[in-house]
Amino acid sequence: MWAILLFALVIGIVWTQWHAVSRWTGIWRWLAAAPLTLLGLDLALILVETSIDPTSHNLWPLELLFIGAAGLPVIVVLWVLRKLLGATAT
Repeated sequence: MWAILLFALVIGIVWTQWHAVSRWTGIWRWLAAAPLTLLGLDLALILVETSIDPTSHNLWPLELLFIGAAGLPVIVVLWVLRKLLGATAT
């Protein structure tokens, strides 16, 4: 049950970040891509390290959740700044 909830939460976080990257333009797109890039790099690190030692990332779903959740406030702050500065959605 918890694994399904964590998986859904990670998918929701990634979707929110991807939605911002796909809709925003200019510098806003690059700033919104930073947390998503960190999540992708962490996923690549998990894949490489577990191929070397299968016990190295036993709690990888939590690791992805924490890295993804750290990026969510960044997206919220960027969204608020865009609204305050009057940036357009497309």
